[in-house]
Amino acid sequence: MSEIQEEIHKGPGQGEKTDPTLAKVDSVEIGKIAAIDDAETRDFYGSSTTDSYRLKSELVSRCLEEVGMGRYQWELFIVTGFGYIVDNLASQGIGSVQPPIETEFKHIVQVSYSSVAYYIGLILGASFWGISSDFIGRKPAFNCTLLIAGVFLCACAGAMNFVAFSALWAVIGTAAGGNVPVDSLIFLEFLPASHQWLLTSLSGWWNMGQLIVSLIAWVFLANFSCPTDSTPETCKRSENMGWRYTLITLGGLALVFTFVRTFVFKMPETPRYLLSQGRDKEAVDAVNYVARRNGKPEPLTLDMLQAIDIQLGVEVHNDSDRSTGLSKREILRENLESFHGVKYKALFATRKLAQHTALTWFIWLTIGIAYPLYFNFLPSYLATKFTQNASLNLTYRNYCITSAVGIVGPVSAGFLVNVPRFGRRWMMGISAIITGVFLFAYVGVNSPTSSLAFSCVTGLLGNFEYAVMYAFTPESFPGPHRGTGTGTAATLLRFGGLIASIISSQCGFTTAPIYASAALWVAVGAICFALPFETQAHAAI
Repeated sequence: MSEIQEEIHKGPGQGEKTDPTLAKVDSVEIGKIAAIDDAETRDFYGSSTTDSYRLKSELVSRCLEEVGMGRYQWELFIVTGFGYIVDNLASQGIGSVQPPIETEFKHIVQVSYSSVAYYIGLILGASFWGISSDFIGRKPAFNCTLLIAGVFLCACAGAMNFVAFSALWAVIGTAAGGNVPVDSLIFLEFLPASHQWLLTSLSGWWNMGQLIVSLIAWVFLANFSCPTDSTPETCKRSENMGWRYTLITLGGLALVFTFVRTFVFKMPETPRYLLSQGRDKEAVDAVNYVARRNGKPEPLTLDMLQAIDIQLGVEVHNDSDRSTGLSKREILRENLESFHGVKYKALFATRKLAQHTALTWFIWLTIGIAYPLYFNFLPSYLATKFTQNASLNLTYRNYCITSAVGIVGPVSAGFLVNVPRFGRRWMMGISAIITGVFLFAYVGVNSPTSSLAFSCVTGLLGNFEYAVMYAFTPESFPGPHRGTGTGTAATLLRFGGLIASIISSQCGFTTAPIYASAALWVAVGAICFALPFETQAHAAI
């Protein structure tokens, strides 16, 4: 019997045995992690969740804490990281291959229109995979998105004109848009509360994706591309195969990741999603599966969850035969029929939660504009800023250095978000403002060496803020509506990217987008300080 099972069966006296249905489970603490039933958390979430779900989620959190951070979570850290990598393989990949595309394909009005197509796909993907994860579960996106991205990245390498190229990137976007929002949910919902900071460091994989793209681009684009002053009339396909080799390599990596996720790593549905659907037995099985993989005793039983319903006077449903009684299609239809905007209403259940939801979504929209205005167009900007003095080889060397330094941002953020009196909100705000300041200074740089230094610093700081934002958002939304809240945020992020792509297509690769990006970063920093809830020292429910 685990420690929690023993506690459930203890009464007020030392070792006194009582009926398990009378156990007090609504005022627990896990180390320094505040109990879900504390006044601050209860008032913040209000009626957005039921008492039954909230207390069961706390019990699951205690069980995962007893199991500890073990083999299963570290493996999950890697395989969910695949989603982050592929997201940035696509986002950075399209920016990297646009210059050689422009020199090969005829009748291109603006090469940035392919980014517009990609962001339309991202918007559709983020909204579908993110929001639907509250209804069909987290696993469908986990299993499907990498496969779709891999297949169509490879297919895009065979595009013979700009229209086909852009259309295929739109399809890639529908997959890439769902990777990070859902993968962050999955990792969070299997983490012990004491290790939630790792969700911030998970974004290091996203920066690893950028480094992979820059290395591949350095090999293929710098050596198998037409000269930068070529035109579609002078650039032959056989002399411009670098971008095709790049996309085939990126797609192949995505397919390898898909194979590992599908055939090597086994993942049950997340316990928080199962609890939100009333599938308590499956939630018990999921938690105990993690315990077995970590070599620990099974800490949770169905009786322990049902005891909470009895204590609250809620009707107890025996769902032991639910998974066999209903087919997956019937469960899906049942879940979708219950959607009438209730998920969105729940995110505005209290004044503080409504303020938090609105500000968080606005931050994501603003960052969605600010980040790609500079970072996604960095390869092209570096290539044009010092065209007289730099070769393509030097350009991609600098891109690799910038990408490698950017990894430090999420890794350091994972440790710093636990600094007392700072937490997630202050770290987001401070890093965003400093990023904006450095971007303002960057446009005045006149030497390649200084340009590289400023690119590294802004990359580190911007990715620091990005990592905290990607962790803070799913942490702060309640489990039953976490997919809707995070998916909507990701949709707004991608919509912001679409706006940035349109701006870039009109401005070209000039300093104007960087000035706009800098101003938006500073604005985001100020908004972060107005967020009403801090997730530091609180277990996600």
